[in-house]
Amino acid sequence: MRKILFILLFISTLAYSDVELWSSRGDESIKFYLDLEVITDKPENAIELIKEMVVFIKKTERDTKFYEYYISEDKKMISLIEHYKNDASALKHVLDFKTGMYQENFFKLMEIKSFHVMGPASSELIESLEGLTDDFRTKVDGFKRLIN
Repeated sequence: MRKILFILLFISTLAYSDVELWSSRGDESIKFYLDLEVITDKPENAIELIKEMVVFIKKTERDTKFYEYYISEDKKMISLIEHYKNDASALKHVLDFKTGMYQENFFKLMEIKSFHVMGPASSELIESLEGLTDDFRTKVDGFKRLIN
């Protein structure tokens, strides 16, 4: 009974407080933010490719923290947000994409309008993205909070 009360007290404390889950110090994660233009007259083809890629990435990239696509109402613009555990997992993603089965169709359906890389990118990751982006940003400060 005591254990149950302790757990309920702990959970209720978390639910009603600002709990810091993450601090900037020591963060090695890499984030990609891309704005993509749909360049096909059939945006449903881009959406189908995205759905297939999401399933594939989820199965094959265990160090991908999140990988999300958002599409505008007119289906002409797509935002892609990717978050990797570290430089090595971001580099793996880039190299897998460049040598994988999705690159050709991706660029037939979508065009990169902007591509930002955020976090401590290595020279190897920077080189792997040559021709795709030259926008690399380092963190100044920040935090993440658990909020209901």
